[in-house]
Amino acid sequence: MTAPERPFLDFYEKHKIIPTSLEITHKQKFFTQRNYLFETLGIPTRFLNSTRILELGPGTGQKAEHLLSLNPASYTAIDNNPESIKSTQDMIDKSGYSGTATVTSADFSEYVDSNRYDLVLAELVVITQHDPLLFLGKLVKLLRPGGVLVYTCSDSISLLSEILRRAIVNKLELVSDNLRESADAIANFFRPDLNSLDGMNRSHTDWAIDQIIKPTIGPQMTIADSLQSFQNEAVFHGSSPRFVEDYRWYKDPDSSIESLNSVAIENFWAKCHNFIDYRFNYKSLSSEVNQEIYAATNRLYSTVAEAMWSHDSEQIVTTDCQEIQSLISENCQETNLSLESFLKYWRTKNVLDLEPFRPWWGRGTQYMSVMKRHDS
Repeated sequence: MTAPERPFLDFYEKHKIIPTSLEITHKQKFFTQRNYLFETLGIPTRFLNSTRILELGPGTGQKAEHLLSLNPASYTAIDNNPESIKSTQDMIDKSGYSGTATVTSADFSEYVDSNRYDLVLAELVVITQHDPLLFLGKLVKLLRPGGVLVYTCSDSISLLSEILRRAIVNKLELVSDNLRESADAIANFFRPDLNSLDGMNRSHTDWAIDQIIKPTIGPQMTIADSLQSFQNEAVFHGSSPRFVEDYRWYKDPDSSIESLNSVAIENFWAKCHNFIDYRFNYKSLSSEVNQEIYAATNRLYSTVAEAMWSHDSEQIVTTDCQEIQSLISENCQETNLSLESFLKYWRTKNVLDLEPFRPWWGRGTQYMSVMKRHDS
């Protein structure tokens, strides 16, 4: 069977829903979170005044409302989901923003724009593309020299706990032809897990749709993958969570803009095991050990994402998890207890065995900012 050309977009259009929609009950709290995110990424929000902003995938429009409150010179949103376009336009109309705001219907992969922007936002967008790294390169070209691109990464390490939840859904056959019934069943099963998360701003059923039910199209994109792809056309600027330690001084002989990406990549491979479990911060490991962890979690991801699920798949999950255990048991002991809880449930199907697993979530999505080189 030929893979769909637009697996994510077609899925959301078919069901008339907005991808990764936000459930915002306290606007000021949401604005505070967004301000903190930008400042963590090295973008003081007051500096966005009078800038030109492009946002891909505005979702329900709350992010657009926040951006417009910062008084940019112009705001352009692109989406190909009719529900998202309508919701974002409605939000703009109600905002009282007096600058230029445009919502355009376009396929991300085919979008062409002669304008150049100070800030390009691509949250939860890049990894939905068939070739995420090629797509990142296109986004950098939309920046003015010195402009900033914000994008998100995720990989099989940071998504390990959710990969295991997806395995449980496969084992229990919770997904049917009825999307809403499936989402309700999944949300109900994992309600204790979801209730343990502070600051969650999605409904539980939306989480089930976005993280468990929606189609997958291939491997995820690591931070290292993304930074290597820029080839110094754009350089590391900031991240959330922050993971880069760089004690070089601007007067040091080896200080250079070109080395920012390589320093960030080195830090990633020393610390990416800390994306496994948001509850703990473990000491740095060797790049070799973390690359082994990544390879093992990637194998598990491939097994769980496979369309044809069988009894053999269940045994492969056990084997893959045992390998991951052998790699993290010494250095990530608390997380290892949660993984042991999953394996016990995997054998017994007794939900009480899952209790130590339920509060385990990874730092699933990492936000990155890169700056386009002034000389590129």
